[in-house]
Amino acid sequence: MNSMLFQTGSGPIPVQAPPASPRHSISVYSPRRPSIRRSSSESNVIRSDTRTVSRQRSRSFSSLRIPEELGTPGGGMNKNRNSGGSGGSGGGAEGSDIGAYYQEMIRSNPTNSLLLRNYGRYLHEVVGDVVKAEEYYGRAILASPGDGEVLSLYGNLIWETHRDQIRAKSYFTQAIQASPNDSMVLGSYAHFLWVAEEEECGDDEEMETELVPLPSMIVSAF
Repeated sequence: MNSMLFQTGSGPIPVQAPPASPRHSISVYSPRRPSIRRSSSESNVIRSDTRTVSRQRSRSFSSLRIPEELGTPGGGMNKNRNSGGSGGSGGGAEGSDIGAYYQEMIRSNPTNSLLLRNYGRYLHEVVGDVVKAEEYYGRAILASPGDGEVLSLYGNLIWETHRDQIRAKSYFTQAIQASPNDSMVLGSYAHFLWVAEEEECGDDEEMETELVPLPSMIVSAF
């Protein structure tokens, strides 16, 4: 009977409860902390890199100069000009530069018909110096007598300044013979013929108007 009591009393002693679950939850939760720290550190690195790149881009863009700030031909600002308001003085300076350029080139090539023709046209159509233009047109014709364009330009100049129809027509005729397929030459000649005909018609009408009162004046005189 004592042995039975011993077994009955000693039976529950070796039984032990399993370890509590919170101990395992700590071990499971602990590996996540390093990953969270890594992710936060990576975001910080990305942020710092982004800020660095943005600062570099801002510096690179600020170092660039806009073409308008540097000054462009014909623009409002220029290196040697304050603003586009002084257009008259700027245009005069530019014109003098062009004239000086042509003169320098002609001094180097005094028999170059292309330079002589272009400078004569510049003097005629831009500067308005018809005397100098006629001089350089004449030099261009002497340098290249078969240049239909300069012959046409010279004929047009004679017609505009002297209204010498016969002389102007002779140069237009030579221009067409030299360059029969040049549209500029043909157009200038057609314009000359049209204007000359209009002026002739106007002169005829004026003469008729002046001649109408003559018979009455003659009759009254008798």
